[in-house]
Amino acid sequence: MDALPLTALVTRPVTEQFPDLRPGAARFDAPAGTLVHHAVRDVVTRYPARAGADIAHPRSRTVLDWAAGRFRALIGAPGGAVSFGPDMTSLTEGFVRSVAPALRPGDEVMCTALDHAANVDPWRESARRQGAVVRVADLSPSGELTVDAVTEQLSPRTRWVAVTAGSNVLGSAPDIPAICAAARSTGARIFVDGVQAPAHRFVDVAAWGCDAFVTSADKWYGPRCGVLWNRDGRPRSMVARTSDRPGAAHGPGIEVVLAAGMAAEVLLHWDRSAVFRHGERLANLLARGLRMIDGVRVLGRPDGRSPIPIVSFQVVGRSAADVAAILAAEGITVGHGTFGAERALRALSPDVPESLRAGVARYTTRDDVRALLGGVAAIAAPRA
Repeated sequence: MDALPLTALVTRPVTEQFPDLRPGAARFDAPAGTLVHHAVRDVVTRYPARAGADIAHPRSRTVLDWAAGRFRALIGAPGGAVSFGPDMTSLTEGFVRSVAPALRPGDEVMCTALDHAANVDPWRESARRQGAVVRVADLSPSGELTVDAVTEQLSPRTRWVAVTAGSNVLGSAPDIPAICAAARSTGARIFVDGVQAPAHRFVDVAAWGCDAFVTSADKWYGPRCGVLWNRDGRPRSMVARTSDRPGAAHGPGIEVVLAAGMAAEVLLHWDRSAVFRHGERLANLLARGLRMIDGVRVLGRPDGRSPIPIVSFQVVGRSAADVAAILAAEGITVGHGTFGAERALRALSPDVPESLRAGVARYTTRDDVRALLGGVAAIAAPRA
C-alpha cells in the first residue's frame, strides 16, 4: 500500500492497517506484543538514512520533542518529562534507582500482588538496600485489587506506591484515581505501570494524580520501546548513538522513538471508545465461551466488565505449554506460563499458576474467537 495521510489510513479496513496479518492465523499474543501498525512501519522505512541517530543532532531533537508531545497527548499529561528507553523494565529500574536515595530506614514502599515483577522487584531491592519496608496489597478472591486493599497497607511512613493500571494476566484494572487519592492523603507518591493500558483504556495522568507513568509502545501497535513520563523530573532518554565509543548510550535508535510517537498518533486518530468496546466485547465472548467448556477454568474476570481484554485460562489435566503447542499447530497463537505475574495467578490458582493467556487486539475478530474456542474444546474433550 502506498503511503496515505494518517486520517485516511486509520479509516481503512483493519486488514490494511496491519500488513503483517496473515489469513487463517488467529493471534491472541497481543499482551506480549502487538502487530505494528502500517503507519508506524511506514514512518520508519521513510526516515532518511544517516539522518543523525545521535541525540545531539538537530533532527534528533526535533523527533524527540515531537514524539514526547504525542505521548503526553495520549496519556493526558500537560507537562512533565518524557523519557524513551529500550523497554519498560530498564526505565523502571532507572527511575527507582533515581528516587531510592531519598528512602530512609523505616520508610515504606507499597507494591501489589496484581503487578508484574518488573514493577515489584526494583522497588523491593531498593527498599532492602535503604532499610525501607515493603508492604504488599493483596487481591480479592476474584483476583481484583480493591482500593480498600491498598488503603490498608498505607501509613504515614509510605513514600511510594507502585501499582499497575491493568493486569497483564487477569484483565482487571484497579481504580487508579481512587488509589492515587488515598496515597496522596498519606503524603506518598505514585508510580503507575501502564504497559497494557493505552491500547485498552483512556489514560489521564493529570486527572489520576500519579507522579510517574511507564509503558511499552510495542503493546500498543508500535515498536519495542519503553516510554516513561515523570511529573517532576528531567528527561533521561536512552537513545542509541552512532558512536561506539565507551560510555555511549544504549537504547532505541531515534527512528524507533519516531515510531513510538507515530504509534501514539495512531491511537489518538482512532475512535478509541469504539476500539475499547470491540476489545471488551470479544474478551467477554471468549471468557463466556471458555466457561462453557467442561474441563476449562477461567482465572479472574468475575463480572464480565474487566476493561483489559486479556483472558487467562487452564485446561484441566493438560499443561499450558502442551495446549499452546497444539493450538499453534492450528494457527492459533496464545501465550503460556506465568508472564512475570506469578503472584497474581497464584491468588486464584495456588497449586498450578501456569496458565494460557489470550489477549484481544484491534485486529482480533469474532472468527478468531470461534477458532480459539473450537481448538480449546477439542483439546479439553475427554480422550478415549
